[in-house]
This record gives sequence, C-alpha cells and structure tokens, in this order.
Amino acid sequence: MATIKEIAKLTGVSTATVSNVLNGKPGSAGEEKIKEIKAVARWLNYTPNSLAKNLKKRKTNTIAIITEDITVFNTPEIVDGIESFCEEQGYEIILGNMRLFKRYNNDFTDTPRHQELLNALVRNLLAKQVEGIIYVGCHCREIQWLPDDLSVPIVFAYCYPHDDIYPSVLFDDEKAGYDVTKLLIDKGHQSIGVICGPITSYHTHARLQGFQQALFDHHILYNSRNVFYGDWERLSGYRLSGPLLDTGVSAVFAFNDVMASGVYERCLERGLVVGKDIALFGFDNRDISLGYTPPISTVKPPLSGIGRKCAEIILNKIADQSDHTDTETFGRILLSCVVYERKSAGESIIQK
Repeated sequence: MATIKEIAKLTGVSTATVSNVLNGKPGSAGEEKIKEIKAVARWLNYTPNSLAKNLKKRKTNTIAIITEDITVFNTPEIVDGIESFCEEQGYEIILGNMRLFKRYNNDFTDTPRHQELLNALVRNLLAKQVEGIIYVGCHCREIQWLPDDLSVPIVFAYCYPHDDIYPSVLFDDEKAGYDVTKLLIDKGHQSIGVICGPITSYHTHARLQGFQQALFDHHILYNSRNVFYGDWERLSGYRLSGPLLDTGVSAVFAFNDVMASGVYERCLERGLVVGKDIALFGFDNRDISLGYTPPISTVKPPLSGIGRKCAEIILNKIADQSDHTDTETFGRILLSCVVYERKSAGESIIQK
C-alpha cells in the first residue's frame, strides 16, 4: 500500500505538504505542484488511512455489534438493519459473535462462563477503539450478565438488561397477540386454540397476554384447556394439535410458523381443510409459511427496524458524549409488528 512518504519522495516535497494537499488545505503548495502530487497519488493508488486519522481525533466512526449467535434466524436481519443505518451515517461496524447456540447447545442460562466470554469479547472490541456497542440477543429475555468495565454506550436488541438504565429495542409481542386474536374473533371464532412456546419464554407470556386481553375485551371466557405449551419446533406443533383439535376449536394460533406447519400437517391427516374447516395463524413470517396451499397467515416482526432503531440510539449517545449532553434514552422501546392475513385464516364464519 502506497504511503505519504513515497509520494513526498517522488514529488520532492515534505510529507506535511503532501498531507495538506491531499486533505485539501488551501495554500499547501503551488498549483502545478498540487497537480503533480495528486497525479502521483493516483498513479500509486494511494488510499488515506482513515482509521489513523480518526484515532488522532480520538474518533473512529466505528461501533461494535455483539451477537449471541449469528446463525439464529432473527439475528442476520437485525444486523443488516444496524449496518444499513450506520452506512448512511458514515459509520462502520465490527462484529463479535459469541456463538452461544453452537458452544452451549442452545443453553442460554446466565452463568459465569457467559460472563467470562462476554468480558473477553468486550475487552477485545474496546481495544479496537469502538465508540459504542449493540448487543443482539438470540432469544428475547432478560440478560443478567453485563460487561464488567463498560466505557462506551451500549444498546440491547431483541433482549433487555436487568438494569433499565440501558436502552433496549424489542417488538410488541403483546399487541401482535392481541391483533391476531381480534382478527379471528371478528371472523366469528369463539373457541380459539393456542400453541405457545416454552412456558418460560418472554414471547410466550407477552403473546398469551395479548390473546387473553382480546378475549376479555370481546367478552369471551379464557379456557386454559385450549392452551398448550410447545418448544418452537414443528414436531411439538404436530403433536399438540391432536388433543387441541379434539377440544373442537375452530381456529388455532401457533406462536411461530414452524409449529404452525406441524398443525397444518395434522389437519391434513384428519381431512381438515385449512382456511375452510379450521383457521390457522402462525408467527415470524418465515419462508415455511408460504410453503403450503393455502399459505399460513402470520405476523412479521420488525427485525430490520429493531436494528435501525438500535443504531440510531447508539449514534445519538455517541454524539451526546461528544457534546457533553444526554438524551436520557433508557428502558424498553417496543416496535409494532405487521399482521399478514392469508387464506389460512379463512372467511368469516358469522352467519349472515
């Protein structure tokens, strides 16, 4: 890679003169010498070292993204949202991947080993002079372990810290659960079955709360016998839909598309036509929801929007530090989901 020293040697001027010319400083040299320096720089394919220049200003225009596991379905789109916003603002990103899913076989219990892994990663990123950190969770849950020595702003995406002094950006599971349930009620369904995720899941609790609130607002009694707890996998949707269909429900709301696909298969085995004999809704807007005829109605979480919002917050906090101000952004920020009603939701069953 060409350097300022090489350009200076070839043009017979000092490195300071070359630097001033290439940085556009008025009066750096005569007109002919300026043309010569720029021509030599082009000939050598000289590229300025923006990192070194920014370090002199104690500013790197770089933030870090720490992902719990980059391979989990929600993470890439969140990271893309962060990067797209940063790119628009002239910032770059450094990615640190904890690989929790692969390292610990999907065990996200807060333990000292997680703390040690996180601290080591944060130290490495801070050594690269990042100005802020965005932490992206695998599953939406409370994060107990936080970096020991945090000298830059931090924002949490798709998870939230136990200390609300740090901002976090999530999507509004409760409202999405309410909206889906209301849509089914408006179609005339009074007996709606639910296949939740694990009972300990934040998503399960929030979506179920929205489901219950919609029933209450429409004067429909909540029936716990119509609610089953799965594990987000297709097989649990398939197994649990058997006893659920036996209760005589007219609609099923599975809390993710993968479990909804298992419900779909069970309905086919029983000779039930989805969208006619039974209404079906999933969640997440995964590709699998479009792999059936009719396609599965679903909910699209704003994953890219979460990333962009986190990037906006962290860059504002970085600017606040430079200006010695504080926007006081903290606590949980909830973004709305989009409900996709497809033919699996069926027509209205209300008798006209």
